[in-house]
Amino acid sequence: MGEMTTIVIFGASGDLTQRKLIPALFNLYRKKRMSKQFRIVGMSRRPFTDDEFREQVEAGVKEFAATDYDAQKWAEFAPMIFYHAGDLTHLEDLQGLDAYLGEGEGEDAANRMYYLSIAPRLYEPAIANLGAANMVAEDKGWRRVIIEKPFGHDLESALALNEAVHGVLQESQIYRIDHYLGKETVQNIMVFRFANSLFEPVWNRNYIDHVQITAVESVYVGHRAGYYDGVGVVRDMVQNH
Repeated sequence: MGEMTTIVIFGASGDLTQRKLIPALFNLYRKKRMSKQFRIVGMSRRPFTDDEFREQVEAGVKEFAATDYDAQKWAEFAPMIFYHAGDLTHLEDLQGLDAYLGEGEGEDAANRMYYLSIAPRLYEPAIANLGAANMVAEDKGWRRVIIEKPFGHDLESALALNEAVHGVLQESQIYRIDHYLGKETVQNIMVFRFANSLFEPVWNRNYIDHVQITAVESVYVGHRAGYYDGVGVVRDMVQNH
């Protein structure tokens, strides 16, 4: 891929960025599966410098990456990470971000991927402002928006969110993601059930008394208490994961 690709993470100071997103992107870089020309730009309201943001996400890579930390590879990767402070619910801040991204991209075509690592209540205003700031037009490269679960808190709100999203984006520009569904065992559950000679004969109602699901976490709620107060563990884990 010869064109510049910019990955913009909204809510970049949050837990998901440090525990999942940057470690995953670093892992892709180590496997040589990133675009040859790429940048990662984080945005949130906190007033980080580039170096301060890099230090924060580096700590996450050291703790949560799928492979052992490689200082040499990180030294190559870190200069591709930048930070721009702003509030994505304020149109003028997104217009400022667009100008900032344009400075790094130059006049050539450049692709952008926007990851909404933000509270669900902010999805609609964020996407509306992306449209108002003309940041999803595909006249100079493709544009994609990744929406992290949950998608609404009931059917009515989910349908309303979908309608609002389609008012700004084409379906081909939208990725709706539940990162739990990317786990290898979850993706292969049907093969595990029907193509495994050990489980296939007994995995049915005649032999299974009940199903117990244990989701063991190694970290606590931390600073996500406000999120859980609004969403609740049932919608956060059971309804989607």
